[in-house]
Amino acid sequence: MMFSSAISIAGSSIGMGFAFLAWIIKLIIIKLKSKKIIFVSIPFNNSIWLLFLAIVISFIGTKDLYNSLEGLEDYLIVILLFYTVVNNVKDIKTVKKMFGFGLISIILSSLYGLFYQYLYQGVSRIDSTFMALDFGALLLMYSIFVMIYLFFAENSLKYNYLSASALILLLVTLILNQTRGAWLGFVGGSLITFWLHKKRFIPIFLIVLIVVVLLVPAAIQDRIMSITDLENNKSNSTRLGLWKSALMIFRDNPINGVGINNFRRAYKSGYEQPNVDPFSHAHNTYLNFLSETGILGFSALLYLFFSILKYLYIGYEKIEDKFSRLFILGTMSSFIGAFMIQGMTESNFSKSVVGRTLWFFIALAVIIVKINERKPELSN
Repeated sequence: MMFSSAISIAGSSIGMGFAFLAWIIKLIIIKLKSKKIIFVSIPFNNSIWLLFLAIVISFIGTKDLYNSLEGLEDYLIVILLFYTVVNNVKDIKTVKKMFGFGLISIILSSLYGLFYQYLYQGVSRIDSTFMALDFGALLLMYSIFVMIYLFFAENSLKYNYLSASALILLLVTLILNQTRGAWLGFVGGSLITFWLHKKRFIPIFLIVLIVVVLLVPAAIQDRIMSITDLENNKSNSTRLGLWKSALMIFRDNPINGVGINNFRRAYKSGYEQPNVDPFSHAHNTYLNFLSETGILGFSALLYLFFSILKYLYIGYEKIEDKFSRLFILGTMSSFIGAFMIQGMTESNFSKSVVGRTLWFFIALAVIIVKINERKPELSN
């Protein structure tokens, strides 16, 4: 599944389906043998299911029941993926293999986007086999991980050369992907990384960032400058209009919103903005939850974010193993970069490939924390 995660949405869906089916069969066999089924305890279980409850409550008075069922399905898919991985992966070696397959898949997607789409087809904004926004999120996450292991892990010279080559490929592809939210997410996630691990890298990172901005083609520089253009940039004005509508929808439906996955339906029912076409979401994770699930869903979402980051940070501070510590750092930084920063310009919390990939990283990070927690027990 991870091998196809950054190549094909369909491939990852099929792989995830087989993995879940295998887990169910395993549980049935354990039950038939009259053995006790033991699930891994997750400290933020309550946060996960509190958000689930808030989403279910948004069904009350929903604009469209079918849409809400689809929205609930999207959330359940990533959560089932999370629990499937957490309850079946038992060792660091498997974690490394799974992450390695994912890394190979994003490298292949980047090669396809860079050499086939950009150089051969002449496509100005490369997206590989995905939507550009989704591909940008994948690139920002994997770039942060590769950067962390390149700079902070103690590896052989050959490994560092390979890591440096992969990082250059991913960053060039990220630049040519032209997803501004992903750019901001990468910068923000990188700053978090250096702040937590090596603060002295921050000035160097900022200098390199400025140099890159000065050296990229004029079209990319214009794209960067458009981030702050709130009057003339069509994409920005569209987002502002959608955000205004989301707040208006929340104003009129403050408790439980208009129903998960019903933003478009609500938007077309009296919340239209001039020159802004209807979208399926508000292009902002926070405002999307606010409008679709009200203050209940919005509060539950923030609580879940806080619970996950708190758990990861505590694990990062306690664990001494180098690989484990850096993986947790990468997961935290990717979480902040993709969900919390890019999520301010895109609704990607449970969005197919982005949500699945990040929840997969969270699951692997939880496994790493659990394994390291067991080490003192095993040594006694």
